[in-house]
Amino acid sequence: MKLVEAEAVGPVEGEEAVVTPPRPPHRRVSVSLIFTLTVLIGTVVAIFLVFPARGDTVLAAAIQQHRQSTEPWDLANPSPAETRAWAYGVVGAGAPLPSLEAPVQIIGVRRVELLDRPAAVVRLRVGDDPMTYVVQSSQGQGQKPAHSDRDDGDLHAIAWQSGDFVAAAVGQAATRDRWLKLVR
Repeated sequence: MKLVEAEAVGPVEGEEAVVTPPRPPHRRVSVSLIFTLTVLIGTVVAIFLVFPARGDTVLAAAIQQHRQSTEPWDLANPSPAETRAWAYGVVGAGAPLPSLEAPVQIIGVRRVELLDRPAAVVRLRVGDDPMTYVVQSSQGQGQKPAHSDRDDGDLHAIAWQSGDFVAAAVGQAATRDRWLKLVR
């Protein structure tokens, strides 16, 4: 049996047909495999470049907000009741807040956007040390971290899942026992 190329120009009258051997089966498979791997790897890389990782977003934002003390507050020195009402308006009902009773002083509250969703930032003073608390609704997020800790220089940060919310707290590593009591 002889195969004839379909795209080849046919023989002129009186000439013999040009016959080419068929492509080896392993070459067809390897080209298909290379094409499939290229598409698959390209898709995975594109997903990681386009969509940010959500795992520790609130934790990273809490550390950043703790270090940025120059941004203006939505409310400066609010009362505990004003802070709860403000957090209800920003992230919704049932948002877990730290203990806001004495000897805690509320420095200010601010609304920020994390992954195109609102989050509440609460800055507290526990004794002489500042503490930053960030809470965001986790509904619709794919990854919900159960608990994570991070040390960042002289700061200690923790994040956890609480119902439909993700919360994070940041403060001085040396005094973490004092401010951790407020969020647990």
